[in-house]
Amino acid sequence: MNIANDLINSSRLWYRLSYALAVIACVFSLTVGMMMVANLLTVRTASPLNLRELTQLQASLKANPADDAVKDKIRDLDFVARSFYFGGLNSLRTGAFLLLGGVVVALLNFKVMVRLRRQQPDPREFAPLPDPVASATTTRRVIGGMAIVLASSALIMGLRLGEERRPAGPLALQNTGGTAVLGNGGPPARTEPSRSTSAATGDFKQALEAAINWPGFRGRSGSGVAASTNFPIAWDGPSGSNILWKSPTPLSGMSSPVAWGNKVFLTGASSDKREVYCYDIATGTLLWQMNVASTSSVTKATPEIFQDTGYAASTPVTDGIFVYSIFANGDLAAIDHCSQTKWTTDLGLPINRYGYASSLAIYKNLILIQYDNQTDKGGISQLIALDATTGKRAWTTPRPVADAWPSPILIQTDKGPQLVTAANEWIIAYNPDSGAELWRVKVNGTDSAASPIFAGGLVLASIAGDKIYAIRPDGWGDVTTSHVAWQSDSGISDVSSPVSNGELVFLVNTSGALTCIEVASGKIIWEHSMDGEFYASPGLAGDRLYLVARSGQVFILKAGRHYEELGRANLGEPSDGSPVFINGRILIRGIKNLFCIGVP
Repeated sequence: MNIANDLINSSRLWYRLSYALAVIACVFSLTVGMMMVANLLTVRTASPLNLRELTQLQASLKANPADDAVKDKIRDLDFVARSFYFGGLNSLRTGAFLLLGGVVVALLNFKVMVRLRRQQPDPREFAPLPDPVASATTTRRVIGGMAIVLASSALIMGLRLGEERRPAGPLALQNTGGTAVLGNGGPPARTEPSRSTSAATGDFKQALEAAINWPGFRGRSGSGVAASTNFPIAWDGPSGSNILWKSPTPLSGMSSPVAWGNKVFLTGASSDKREVYCYDIATGTLLWQMNVASTSSVTKATPEIFQDTGYAASTPVTDGIFVYSIFANGDLAAIDHCSQTKWTTDLGLPINRYGYASSLAIYKNLILIQYDNQTDKGGISQLIALDATTGKRAWTTPRPVADAWPSPILIQTDKGPQLVTAANEWIIAYNPDSGAELWRVKVNGTDSAASPIFAGGLVLASIAGDKIYAIRPDGWGDVTTSHVAWQSDSGISDVSSPVSNGELVFLVNTSGALTCIEVASGKIIWEHSMDGEFYASPGLAGDRLYLVARSGQVFILKAGRHYEELGRANLGEPSDGSPVFINGRILIRGIKNLFCIGVP
């Protein structure tokens, strides 16, 4: 009798084990199948290979075949779109192998269950199983699960075959002996000379979104270059001509707006209050305004500022989920797009002659802050990286510079991403992952405020009181004598940052002296004295150069080798705001209002 019980127990154990494995395999296969369907639907819904922005850029390129800025934008956007698309297909391929493995395991265990049921001990010789599993019920469950899995597999394969039969989508730029040609392409080549930093992070969806929005100061790369060209060249604030809307800004500030999706974000502050605003991009409606409260345990002193700097000079940055803002007293906050504060932190009161003004940058999950202070009064200059999720410090790197006002930029080089900073004493590049210094160039500035840009493979930095520097970013250590491609003591911009189409760079100083320089050689192409004073950094949309004077008058020029004025526009109030280009609209901050300009 003991032998019989042992056989019964053994049979029961193996049967239940096979049953459990079959159920687990079915659930696993069903889950994988559902994830594959969701992944495929996401790719199809996002339609990364049929972007309206790429169509607009291609139309601009056909009209201006020599426009290198548009070529770079097409390469960047096409690279991100294709990476997202083919990354999705690779995920489907991996899922198919997992699904096949799950189905095989389920079938094998189902076969074992059937065999065990047939080999049950004869009830005339052995005692019956005390709690037998109904064979019919078990069979129905297993067959039902397998049917769902197989149906999911059929749906996935059908959808994928349909997707693969489609044309490759938008036309990618191909290099054919220096001529821009449009042609269908496959997966993106990772050897393109121009790559957005966010694409290098591997988060292709976020990179795609950042490429078609305006997430930070002067856009996603800090260059001031628009992704498309369909922007007006005439408007008038007093009459409302081509003014889609204008909305009051509750508190003043020198910061520029940033835009993501259907929302525009802006900051404002006074000596005792710091606020973040969110506007609807279609109507200009103020959706919400949030006060940023200090987290300091003691009452902080009011920072000493220059009137032209103000308490909200730094432009915020957004990753599409949160908007990150910093103010003149060192307070920094992360607020989601629905007005919920995620975290706030206190970096300490800046010791700064004119007031803190550097804008934020974002890299992967890091908020990057150029926090330069007046060292002769006890200040410490640092480069700080905060975890975007928690606000905690990820790393801090001391800087051998005094207080300065440029904003850092992220660039992508053949040797990887770099965070480039400019100050009165040094232009320094860092590894954005760790804060480690990569290279530096010695300069002799006084009151540097212009941010550097990256164009034509060179870092271009205008250092007030010194020179314009063009630097090859492939060096290591002190490269002052080895990697400066050219210098120029003409055309230096003191407050506003340069803008470039890759062939030419344009700089305007406070007094209105506008200079056009050839990027490759440093040769002065032309100079012109503009009518007005300029703090705002110029913007570039296709072959059109936009310069906002402090009076609120905007000059639209031809971005070419000869000075040519295309038109003038008027906000109707003073402005120091750099223009923001997004979806056919231009956003400019005036002294009292935020303007949205476009053709109705």
